Amino acid sequence: MILRVLLTPALVAVTLSGCNSGGASVSGSGSESAGSSSGTSSLWERVKSLGFETGKTYEMPALGLMADAFLADWNARDLPVDLGLILLQARDGRRPPMNQAIAALVEPTRKEYRETPPAARDKESPLDADHRLYTLPIVVAMQPRKGWEVYAIDDRVTDPRFDTPFFRAHRAPPRYDEELHLRYMEMLAASAIYTNTVFGLIDKELGTSRLADPDEAQRRVLAAFQAIPATTLKAALDDASRQVVGGSFSTDLTGSGNIHFTHSPAGDFVADPRGLTWTKAGGVWFGDGRISGQSINLRLASTASLSQRQAASGTQGTNADAKVEGSGSVGPGR
Repeated sequence: MILRVLLTPALVAVTLSGCNSGGASVSGSGSESAGSSSGTSSLWERVKSLGFETGKTYEMPALGLMADAFLADWNARDLPVDLGLILLQARDGRRPPMNQAIAALVEPTRKEYRETPPAARDKESPLDADHRLYTLPIVVAMQPRKGWEVYAIDDRVTDPRFDTPFFRAHRAPPRYDEELHLRYMEMLAASAIYTNTVFGLIDKELGTSRLADPDEAQRRVLAAFQAIPATTLKAALDDASRQVVGGSFSTDLTGSGNIHFTHSPAGDFVADPRGLTWTKAGGVWFGDGRISGQSINLRLASTASLSQRQAASGTQGTNADAKVEGSGSVGPGR
């Protein structure tokens, strides 16, 4: 039978050192060390970005935006919308063509402009004196109308109390004011032709740039009009008047509720709640959304944007360590 005894080095050293025989001296030592280290370290960043931009281009009729700009400027100056008719029916009895009536107002308008404090001028309108005056034909052309404002024949309703055989026999015959009727049609026709020319110049000045909104469009319209020399505006109105003064008018008095007349050779003119419409060569040349026969739109922009960013960072790790030590030696006995 074999007996196996397993002794650790330390136990052997203790056992042998306790013997008093004169043999050798034994001692032992051992050292053991164990360690482990594990770790993770990470630096991370997560970025989430969301962004979008939407851009739409809205197209609105240039004729309507331009008309709004001039009518708003006219109202800001607190002027009567029927000023053209008031000039036409002046008390002195003179009824000159529209270009001559406006030319006679140039100096009085400049004088009034100089006497107005600068702060009040700017508040009323961004236009100078001459340009303010030359907006009158535009207001005449774009002002909504329903029915004739002057009458070729005086057809006033008679009070029934005086509608008797005696009064009918002694009543004055209907009065036809041919000159008033003629100048009124000339004023409307010249205003349409002039406004078409001016709106064409403004459209050329604006170009194809995209405007921010209708308010910005109206500001740009007035700025473009101010940039046109006053001499050019005067020449345009003189030319429009020459086209209709001395021509042949034919008036439609069928009772359609609108103003309708034809001028040879200028064309056909209708004034109704849309303003003036000028038709020539078989097509609408001005009015009803057209300038020089073309449907012209102004481009308006609307944009919106949104962006978002999220970010995070961090570190993480683990560490473990263990250690055991011992010692031993063997020497000669005593």
